[in-house]
Amino acid sequence: MQTLNLLLEQLSTAYLGGIPVDRVATVVAVLMSYAMAHLFRLIPAKHPYTKHMFSILATAFLFGAVQEQTVGLTHLTAGSLGLYLIMLALESSHLMPYVVFVLAMLHMSYSQIQRQLSESSGQVVFDYTGAQMIFVIKVTSLAFCISDGKKDAVELSEYQKRNVIEGVPSLTEYLGYVFFFPGFAVGPAFEMATYRRMICFEGTPFVWARLNIRAYKTLLVGLFWMVVYVLYGNKYTFTYMVTPSFAQLGFVHKAVYLCLSGMVTRAAYYTAWKMSEGACALAGLGYDGIDENGELRWTDISNVHIMSVEFGSSIKELIDSWNIGTNTWLRHHVYLRIATPGKGSSFKATVLTFLVSAWWHGFYPGYYLTFFLGSLASNAARTLRRALHRPVVEAAAVHGPWVKRAYDIAGWMMAMYTLDFVAVPFMVLEFMPSLQAWQNNYFVLPVGLVLVYVLFNVVRIGRFIPTSNSPDAKRSGGKISLKQA
Repeated sequence: MQTLNLLLEQLSTAYLGGIPVDRVATVVAVLMSYAMAHLFRLIPAKHPYTKHMFSILATAFLFGAVQEQTVGLTHLTAGSLGLYLIMLALESSHLMPYVVFVLAMLHMSYSQIQRQLSESSGQVVFDYTGAQMIFVIKVTSLAFCISDGKKDAVELSEYQKRNVIEGVPSLTEYLGYVFFFPGFAVGPAFEMATYRRMICFEGTPFVWARLNIRAYKTLLVGLFWMVVYVLYGNKYTFTYMVTPSFAQLGFVHKAVYLCLSGMVTRAAYYTAWKMSEGACALAGLGYDGIDENGELRWTDISNVHIMSVEFGSSIKELIDSWNIGTNTWLRHHVYLRIATPGKGSSFKATVLTFLVSAWWHGFYPGYYLTFFLGSLASNAARTLRRALHRPVVEAAAVHGPWVKRAYDIAGWMMAMYTLDFVAVPFMVLEFMPSLQAWQNNYFVLPVGLVLVYVLFNVVRIGRFIPTSNSPDAKRSGGKISLKQA
């Protein structure tokens, strides 16, 4: 639909601040999926084949025609068919999910390298790797869930029991799942069991009315953040931090600019994720019945909890609330399948999960700088919290609630600054410009992390902090190990 994209390019130039046309086309496709979701849920549950085919054809239209991603659609179709044949051939083997995992990741790596080469040569092309990243999560999760169906129930976690799949699904159901139209391009990712629950239920007028409210409220949230991004996307950018003019600013000005750039950058993700989430909810994805109080039971399909990201008081809360679908996949289908049961945190599993996460994102050096510094920052934040929160803050809070409030405000400011500082290379992408941007921000976070390490490992300042009865505090002893990151 070249004519449509020419119109979108004119619209972007005139009214949207020059946002890349592929992003505008993605927003248009997601908005169109709302209308399609209304049609999708009119199909009776007794006709699952029709629902699967509707989803497949809708994705072919939205992704292939509206977004002009015919190359990407071809890649993902070929990849999905090839991996399906592998699932059938190796269904009885315990190696099946690992073979699917490696092949899916390698195929995605090829696409990411091609994208990176085209961008480095200055070519402007529509990028389909975002959709392929969602595809990889879904197809590898399915492979593990099928493998779980061959195991004894006592070997499975509660999450695995809820999402286990007995045998390879039919080709039509499989394609309906991986090509589910509202979340195909930007997510959210979800398990096959969640998809099946959506396909199998018949909604009542009451339920659909409640789902309409939920879906369109979520859409409004996405539209709000789209306005934020359109208004300020060109004013606050991480790439500006590489420039000499930014280097001339004072520390406070730089810190404020850094945090505003982080919020505006996140606005683009909020827009895509929330608009897509609303369309998925409109189709019935995530609905899990009505409880005894007449309220909807809901499997959380959200990829981000915005309030927890923007106002969380700790790095852990921010991380847990961001890119939730990927975090869930990494936890349940990578980390917990490597870690030894009953042994607590596993260093090997942590490192391998970190490597898989980096591999999944791509090969720009900035990604690896972000993940490396982020892991160190998360570990340091955990050490500070164990050393200060229970033995100091909670003890002082009995003398006045303002102590806890002040601690939470300070934690929020530190968490947000840390998040935005860590995110700089993720958006700048290249190695030396990323280091330049950090240098222009005085390497505040790396210096702070070194200071925490020296204080708690060399000086062992934890010995002078009042201890608490908390098992965590006793176990930590105020120490931080760089190896733990």
